[in-house]
Amino acid sequence: MSAAFWSKFKRAVQVPQDRFVSEGHQWSNHDLDPTPPEERKWSAWVFAAFWMAHAMNASAWTAGSATVASGLKWWQAWLALNVAHIIGTFMVVANGRMAARYHIGFPICARSAWGMWGSYMAVTMRAIVCIIWNGVNTFYAGRLVDVCLQCIWPSWADVQNTLPESSGVTTRQIACFFIAWFIFQCLTVIHPRDLKYFYLVKSVIVFVAMNGVLIWWMKKNGGASFPSQANSKLSSTQTGWLFMQAFNSGFGTLSSLTVNQADIARYARLPKDQFYGQVFVFPIASALPGLYGILVASASEELYGTAAWNLWDVCQLMLDQYPHNSGARFGIFMATGSMALALIAVNLATNCLPFGSDVTAMFPKYMTIRRGQFICCLLGMAIVPWKILKDGATFLAFLSGYGYWLAPGAAILFVDYFFVQRGNLIIKDLYTGSNNGRYWYTKGWNVRAPVVTVLALAPCMPGFAASIAPNGAHVSASARHMNTFSFLLTYIIAALMYLASYVVWPIKEDMKIDEPFEALADVQDQEEKRALARYDDSSLSSDGKKKDDLDDLS
Repeated sequence: MSAAFWSKFKRAVQVPQDRFVSEGHQWSNHDLDPTPPEERKWSAWVFAAFWMAHAMNASAWTAGSATVASGLKWWQAWLALNVAHIIGTFMVVANGRMAARYHIGFPICARSAWGMWGSYMAVTMRAIVCIIWNGVNTFYAGRLVDVCLQCIWPSWADVQNTLPESSGVTTRQIACFFIAWFIFQCLTVIHPRDLKYFYLVKSVIVFVAMNGVLIWWMKKNGGASFPSQANSKLSSTQTGWLFMQAFNSGFGTLSSLTVNQADIARYARLPKDQFYGQVFVFPIASALPGLYGILVASASEELYGTAAWNLWDVCQLMLDQYPHNSGARFGIFMATGSMALALIAVNLATNCLPFGSDVTAMFPKYMTIRRGQFICCLLGMAIVPWKILKDGATFLAFLSGYGYWLAPGAAILFVDYFFVQRGNLIIKDLYTGSNNGRYWYTKGWNVRAPVVTVLALAPCMPGFAASIAPNGAHVSASARHMNTFSFLLTYIIAALMYLASYVVWPIKEDMKIDEPFEALADVQDQEEKRALARYDDSSLSSDGKKKDDLDDLS
């Protein structure tokens, strides 16, 4: 009976192949196939709104305030973050180019560089990071939900804690985490490509909310004068290493997007939309919350003696000033609630969508992006995110390590598309496990990619271990310092090594594509335009030749 039930269940959840049909192992389904024209809904304005909403988030705020808590002067912290964001923006845009031209997500992009089976290593590495960051953002949203509940029911603050101190979390905090998690879980049934209007609205309300919080603190304190920094006794060497740590943390807030961008850029209406929609908007928008976090951290230190670097602590301190003012409590509720919702929405596009794409690529016969999003939300509970967010130093270490882990994959994708493939991909070969396929390499693996990944991660590994376990790892001061610029260093090492591997072991002559840059993408665009023209002009039914014309693009 159980075997028969299991067999029926597998048939019920099985996802059919769509455009690319393969014998034996299934390599694709609709979610992995190139995005059809009717699903490319994101214009440059939508990308701009998305990136503004993404930049104006609680993590960016915390990155700014946490760098001040580490001892840097405010302008040094802000400069470090902004330089990292500007450089990182161009990395993100570059890795979105392949997806915008060929309308494919990260797992399929990875097949061109890693090989058909090798891409499983790339997507597994990214999926693990998505789970971690998903849990962190959900817990962060939960702490903001806690403030919202106190705005509605002041007695919520008196809920007794029944958890031991060693757990690192209180009863109230864990309850709010589950509330945020439940809201998030409900939203995972919506595909992020269909949330363009949601991101447009969110970009406005979050901007208003963060400015409201900043204005309140600046008025309360009469500005920000940074008196504690006037007596700073840091040496130039200490300042330099702290600057590099802040610089690396700036990459941490962007690092996931260097590999996740493909999953968003594939929905661009035109390739230029993903470029212009973010290359100008993100550096400007990301500069503001970091500055706001720095200013508010300074103001809170002047007022209360301790820098409030967490956004939930900032809002909690505001709420404590109005125990009986319902109007003020409502305003704080709106500001805090909008920022909590913003975190959840960003989670959908930058963690759940990538994870959904990854598990769909690993199990295309049974998984879809929506199913993967649901699973990602479930797994986000298991990583005890309250341990990561317990203090500024821990948070900065997490951001640095997060970026470091993803740097080799981002570098390999960039070099492979622009310098090895020269912008020319054979799309049908990205969906075949045949030995004759261009991206089969050696038994499905392009050995260069995993070898470069491991070697590129090695130099900063001791320092990374020391940053997350300072009392358990005994490493030299040089190794610890190297970790303060781990993302950029690892990215450069991986890029140079991967490029050098093709100089030493070049592509075989019969596998070279002797065409100008992105010539094959131009041909694909022309074929698609002709197919769409035939579709518009044809008088046949949509179930007949019209569909054949649209499908005949590979």
